[in-house]
This record gives sequence, structure tokens and C-alpha cells, in this order.
Amino acid sequence: MGSTLHNTLNIEVYFDFICPWCLIGKRQLDQALALLRAERPGLQVTLRWRGVQLLPQLPAGGEDFNAFYLQRLGGEQALRLRQTQVREAAASVGVILDFGRIPRMPNTADAHRLWQRAGELGTPEQCEALLESLFACHFQQGGDLGDCHTLLDLAAAAGFATDALVGGLEGDGSPFCGNAEGAASRGVPSFVLGGRVFSGAQPVERLLASLRQAVVVESTAAQRRIAVPASRVPAPGKRALIEEGGRSLVLFNIDGRFHAIDDGCPHQGASLCGGKLEGEVIQCCAHGLRFNLNTGYLLGSTQLRVNRYPVERAGGQLHIVVAPEEDIPCTR
Repeated sequence: MGSTLHNTLNIEVYFDFICPWCLIGKRQLDQALALLRAERPGLQVTLRWRGVQLLPQLPAGGEDFNAFYLQRLGGEQALRLRQTQVREAAASVGVILDFGRIPRMPNTADAHRLWQRAGELGTPEQCEALLESLFACHFQQGGDLGDCHTLLDLAAAAGFATDALVGGLEGDGSPFCGNAEGAASRGVPSFVLGGRVFSGAQPVERLLASLRQAVVVESTAAQRRIAVPASRVPAPGKRALIEEGGRSLVLFNIDGRFHAIDDGCPHQGASLCGGKLEGEVIQCCAHGLRFNLNTGYLLGSTQLRVNRYPVERAGGQLHIVVAPEEDIPCTR
């Protein structure tokens, strides 16, 4: 297993189609990513848009757009001020908004169901085209994102087979329950970058700085992880010697629970890989010292300890995290 150059970035964005700040935030993210890619031509970006239904209480047919905002903001003057603010922010990133063309505030439950299923089936290019068309439908074309036929037409135009999507549309306005968790509680849009959450539409330069930092964080984390090839993952009751970057580690599979430790006994460096295994205890074949794989400690001692390493599974791939940590559990 040779070392590789890590030049990847994972981004999650929590959003709703009817939020103008989410569209503005998308444009800001697009521009920041373009600048980042110019700096790092080989950068691989994985971008996931997580749907959040802001107004699950809306009826299936939605409500009159102006009436909704008049009630929400308390009057014509407040409505004009809010729309002016949003239009100016949108224009700064090249988006022209005409709120007069939006007839209804739609119930977006089915739009999110469609989007979630499309994300499972489509290519990144298809998903990008669909996301753009869903935003444009509401903000620029006066379309109804609560209408199933409209949604399916947009999906077909983006290259999706609609028969694979139609089954997820309920048409009754029942709330969308997606996979949005902690980040979404801060509102939309929310960006998850390098393990940190940034809420609200972000100026391009600030977002670019956050993206740069996230690349460094992910690269550092990747360099501390050893990917275990499928051919080297031990069967239950077995162990495998894993050598990477000058390290020799032993990976154990105890009834589906994985443990990783240094191969060298902390007493005099003898190999532990060939030692006798009894349950979750490994015995050094040189001097008979016995170590608990759950803690790393010599049985009956709180002083002598072999380094143990967390084992994580992500997307079917097993990783050994090569920074010793005592408090991270082993992984099934």
C-alpha cells in the first residue's frame, strides 16, 4: 500500500428550493469553487445537497405568494424592504429575481423527495442540471414546485428516467423527512466544510478561505488514515499484518469487531502478530505478556501498554486511524 497525494474536498449543503438565500449561496459556492479549482487543478470535489423542508405546514397546493409574505412580515412596507434586500444580494452574484413572477409559495415536500431519489440515481452532471432547473422554476419561471407533473418534467429535461422517480411522489403535502441533522438546525443554507458548519449565504472570499482550510483539514485527516484493501481484511477470529508508511500494525477481527495495534510488543519489540489469541487478548510469543485488545494494556497493569488505533468503516472501506486514541471504540 503506497502513499498517495490527497487532494479531495467533501462538501454538504443544507437547503430548501424556496429560500432565495440558498440560491444566492449556491452561486457564491459555485464562484468560490471555480477559484479554488484554478488554484488546485487536480482537486476532486464531492458535493452533496441535503434537502430541508422549511414550511412543512403549507397545504399540498401551497399558498398565494404575496399573501404568505404579507402575513409573515406584517405589511407591504416590510415586504418591499425584504425583497429589495434579497434582490440586491442576488444581483451581486449574477441572479436576477423578479418576485412578481412567483404566483405561489409551494409545498416542497415532493420536490425534496424527487431530489433525494435523483441524487441516488443520477450523475453529478444530471443532478447539477436538475438542481438549477428546480431553483429556476420557482424563482425565475413562475412554476409550481408542488406540482408532480412539473417536477417530473424538470427531471426528464435533466436526463432522468421519470419512472424511477414517480413512485417517491406522494402528492398529499405530507412532510418530507430527509437526512438533515445538526447542521440544518442552524438554518439554511448551511455549509459543512472540513467538519465545521457555516450558516447563511457567505461572501465568495470568505467561502473561498473556508474551502481552502477544509482542503487542508481533509488532507491532514487522510494522511492519518490507512485504507485496508478488501483482500487484507481478516475474517472473524483471524488477524492480518498491515504495513504502511514505515508502520507495522496488526488488524484483528473478533466476531466482527475490528481492533488494530502496533505489531511490536512494548516490552522488547517482539512481533505480536504471531502471538496466541484468546478472545480479545493477544499473548506475546517471546515472553508471554498478554494484552487486552480493547484497552491495549498488559493484563493486570495500568502502566505497560501497546498502542491501539481506532478502526473506522466508511462507504464499505475499512480504515485504520494511525493517531493513537484511547477513547474511540472499535468498529463492526
